[in-house]
Amino acid sequence: MCPKSVSNSISGVLRCGKYAFMPNYYAYCGPDKNKTLFEYCSHNYYEPILNQILGEFEVMHPYLKLIAHNNNFKDEFEPEVVEAYWLGNNFTENVEIKNLYRHFTEDKNLKSKIKKEVVSKVLGYIPDLAKPHHNFHVMNIWLRAGKLNIKHTLKSIDECRISWGIVKKINSSKIVVDFQPLEFLNDQLVFGKNIDREVMTQFNDQGFVKDLKIGDIVTIHWGWVCEKISEQQLKNLQKYTVLSLNIFNKQAKEFLYA
Repeated sequence: MCPKSVSNSISGVLRCGKYAFMPNYYAYCGPDKNKTLFEYCSHNYYEPILNQILGEFEVMHPYLKLIAHNNNFKDEFEPEVVEAYWLGNNFTENVEIKNLYRHFTEDKNLKSKIKKEVVSKVLGYIPDLAKPHHNFHVMNIWLRAGKLNIKHTLKSIDECRISWGIVKKINSSKIVVDFQPLEFLNDQLVFGKNIDREVMTQFNDQGFVKDLKIGDIVTIHWGWVCEKISEQQLKNLQKYTVLSLNIFNKQAKEFLYA
């Protein structure tokens, strides 16, 4: 398989696949297609089957469609849409709370997992902060969803959110990053002290990120490095992570002691 020149929307599909791969590898979401996702994404090679595979992610794909529709994009895999969901950008901002409510209560896949009254409660705590972002879903909706194949714990929240790290040491298939984990402090979910964390970059000498250097900023999903990002992208990801934490902490006692 050789790299193919990719168009705008195709690059969005590949980028989306890089974030979706690791939870799919662990069989937490999406169809059983992790080997296919890895093969295409590690070679930066596109075929239409990728759209089909990613379209079967029952949580992620409706979010992408919601963001695309509210920003007048015809393709939910446009790079700006993909970035809006996974990292956050101006297009994340453009989804109104009423449309986010409809997203949860009218989408056929989501409304079977979460009740309307739960959505109203979650979105009602700080409505201006609720945005269609992966970390919002992980910290606030995922905890309320129906039957899942993974127990909700502090570790699972920290692994499932899109996090970031600054590269400190590079090994063959793993790197060490400066990482800020989540922790509970006085019943609030907050950022803890920075630690050195080892994360994976390769399986069988193949990965998604090339030519890493000390000081690079990378995104992490379930212990796997998805991509390098810029300072501005980091600021966006931090912003939407903090917003998601703020909503969680408004209802933390209900989550922790229900």
